[in-house]
Amino acid sequence: MSLDTRVSELIKRIYSAAGDTAAWDSVMMGLFRAVGSSAGIASLIELQEMRLHRCRIYGPQHYGYCIEGYAERYREDPTLSWVAGKPEARFCDSRATIGREEYLKHPFVDWASTTLGSSYWYAGCSAPTSGINFCLSAHFGHDHEASDDDFALFRLLFDHVECAMRLANRGFSEESARALIRLDDQGRVEQLSRGAQRMLHDRPVLSLDNDRINISGRLQQRMIDRALEQVTPKGARSGKPTAVQIKHEHGRPWIIVFRPVAEIYGPFGRVNRKVDVEMLDRVPAMARLDVVQSLFDLTGRELQVLRLLSQGHSIDSLSASIEVSRNTTRAHLRSIYAKTKTSSQSELMQLCSGLSSAAALGDPADLELLN
Repeated sequence: MSLDTRVSELIKRIYSAAGDTAAWDSVMMGLFRAVGSSAGIASLIELQEMRLHRCRIYGPQHYGYCIEGYAERYREDPTLSWVAGKPEARFCDSRATIGREEYLKHPFVDWASTTLGSSYWYAGCSAPTSGINFCLSAHFGHDHEASDDDFALFRLLFDHVECAMRLANRGFSEESARALIRLDDQGRVEQLSRGAQRMLHDRPVLSLDNDRINISGRLQQRMIDRALEQVTPKGARSGKPTAVQIKHEHGRPWIIVFRPVAEIYGPFGRVNRKVDVEMLDRVPAMARLDVVQSLFDLTGRELQVLRLLSQGHSIDSLSASIEVSRNTTRAHLRSIYAKTKTSSQSELMQLCSGLSSAAALGDPADLELLN
């Protein structure tokens, strides 16, 4: 297999790894092999504060493991200090960060040589997300002199890694017309969309006192608190999406949807877990599946497939309507089943109609949905 073919296959694996940490470990090893390095370090660091969140070491004896020694020494890494002072540069060769004599006597260089068998390394750092930088360094042995082509390939692959992680993350748009609120893992308000600001101003059903979601009425506040408790991750337990119906004096009831979200950092999986809250001022119906889409994070095309299914389309007529093959339609269905934790079209339709029926009955307790 040629180098171009191997690189092409590796790039495909980068974009398909998503939140699978084992797949990412394999991708990282493939990346380091492609550029000719003998070992590598991946880390999540707040560069401005020089605070390490997580790290993974890749090498013959250290595959996928965080070495305690790195956690003790990362502040000494000259490439991190260099990139922190020149964030626009993004990439650097460890040998170019300090003078030669100082480099040969540097404690981190000595640790890398002893632990990873490397005499120098090439590092890349992403732009910060929520204050955290993803950093990757390819370490080269004493008997290997990396070429400019090796460094160029590292930069290419690192850019794809950074792009894949950015695509995997669900960004929050403060310009969105949807009424969205982002909370941290403690339930504190971090961001509001324009739609949320407008909705809360026009119809003050909810208030954001002390960065918390509040509502008048003890029962309804208890419902909000319970929904937040269900959706907020606790330790190893993942949060689950839920929705509640809120009655008020300003018109028809609101549907409040709570959904867990997280930032995905390649081999480190899901970190910086948050909660997205969406306020809907209309009761959902089968022909309008906003709540189902929001609860289960369906894509626009998946919502289109679900809408056509609810209208009675078969696989054939649905495929013709959206101009895709039957296999593509079935792939969309498999994705919808996985997200909604259903296993058939009838079960999926029951889930959607059950949510609509609960809203129509006007019973807030019935509307709460945990999947």
